[in-house]
Amino acid sequence: MPHVDILFNQLQKRKTEPAQVKTAIDNFEKCIVDVRNKIDDITNEAKSICTIPQGNRRRRRNNSSHDHLVAALEVCDNIVNSANDRFQFKDHLVAASLFFPEHFGEYKFPDDKLETTCLTYPGLEKTRLKTELSVIYARNDCRDVRGALSLLKCLIQNSLEETLKETKKLLEILVTTPMSTSEAERNF
Repeated sequence: MPHVDILFNQLQKRKTEPAQVKTAIDNFEKCIVDVRNKIDDITNEAKSICTIPQGNRRRRRNNSSHDHLVAALEVCDNIVNSANDRFQFKDHLVAASLFFPEHFGEYKFPDDKLETTCLTYPGLEKTRLKTELSVIYARNDCRDVRGALSLLKCLIQNSLEETLKETKKLLEILVTTPMSTSEAERNF
C-alpha cells in the first residue's frame, strides 16, 4: 500500500515538526477510510476485467469474491484501528509546537494548540500557562533558544522555575516523553 510507505517516509525524517506528524497520521487514516469506502468500486472494476468461468465455477467464484470483499473491508478496518492505537499519542505532539522559536514573533497566540495541550495534559493550569508562554514569546532572548530541552535549561540557569512553573512542568513532560520510537525500532 503506497499510503503506508508515504506515512513511513514522513515519520522517519530526522527533522519533522510535531504538527506535520499529526497531519501525516490524520491524512493516512483518512486515505485508508477512503480506500475502504471505495472497496465496492474496486471489486466491481476487478470483476469487469477478469473473465468469469462458466458452470459450477461461477457460483464458487461469486462466493469467493464476496469473501474477498468482506476480507478487504476487515483489513481496512484493522489498519485504521491499528493506526489509532499505535498513534494515539499524536495530540501530545501539538504541545511541542508551542516551543518553536521561529513562531514566537507571530502576532496571534496559538490558542488551538494550547487548548489541545491542556486537554492532553489535564494537570496544567491553562490561564497561567498562556500567560507564561505569552511572556516567553515576547522576549527576544527566548527566540534564540532552540528546542524544548534548551529552553528548559535556560529556565533553570536563569532561576525562572518558580516564575514559569507551568511552562517548566510542560517542558519537563516534553523532554521525557519520546516523540518517536523510530530510532529504537531502527536499532532493533
